[in-house]
Amino acid sequence: EDLFIDQAEYHELEQFDQWRELMLMTNNEDSLRKYDAMILDVGSTIGNDLYLSALSLANEFIAKQPKTRVVIVKSKVLSNFSRRIIHSQRLLDGTVNLPMKDELDRLPDPIIIPCVGVRDYRRTIPFIVEQGDDVIEVGCHYGTSTSLLYDAAVMKGGDNDSGGFCAGVDIGEKIIQNAKRRYPEMIFEVVDAWNTLDLIKVKRDYYFGTETDSSLGYDVVYADIGGLSGAHGLLESMALIDAIGRALEPRCIVIKSLCMKRLASQLIPLSRVKRAALP
Repeated sequence: EDLFIDQAEYHELEQFDQWRELMLMTNNEDSLRKYDAMILDVGSTIGNDLYLSALSLANEFIAKQPKTRVVIVKSKVLSNFSRRIIHSQRLLDGTVNLPMKDELDRLPDPIIIPCVGVRDYRRTIPFIVEQGDDVIEVGCHYGTSTSLLYDAAVMKGGDNDSGGFCAGVDIGEKIIQNAKRRYPEMIFEVVDAWNTLDLIKVKRDYYFGTETDSSLGYDVVYADIGGLSGAHGLLESMALIDAIGRALEPRCIVIKSLCMKRLASQLIPLSRVKRAALP
């Protein structure tokens, strides 16, 4: 068959990891070969839509080829994710307006708002949290941000009658003890963010024995976890978001993470590219 032999090189790899050796091949000038674009179809090689593997591979490629203009990834999961992740600045400056909670169902695939810094993290609250929401902050530290979430979701004219719920969790016992001393009227528990069943139990145990009909899960989740807030930890952040989304089914997750905010700037769905190309 005519496979454009005169325009392209084809290499058969015995093992998938050999792509690194191929990329490091030199050109005729005995220097590292440069690539303007990468098209990544891991599914056709591995047989599954392993989006975390695809992201890891793309990041490794970009690190070795920093002048690459575009990486095209064939992934249904990443395509869906790219339409759900919203750069916090686009939310704060009014470029994007989120639907009201009555217009947005709670699903395993929530909207993701990554941000950097405590200031932007807290500035998102009026745009996302509504009276009557069930909210949990994962990685609450001493409870300052949780108290702002509490005011937005639960407090109403000084009365706890809005029907909302708010709790803060952290893995450190001393941290939670400190938060309870600072905000004795609020709920703080020692919970590991990865133990999603325990996150559900925080609300279930609070309402246990009452007549309140409380559904499982939360409307909004805020996450401020030290190991995920920096420039690294992208795959861990993605995995945590996936776990929280599937277990708690919030309509929105706000995560303080530099690597996730960078991903929000870089990950663009094909539909948006097509619209930008239209005259």
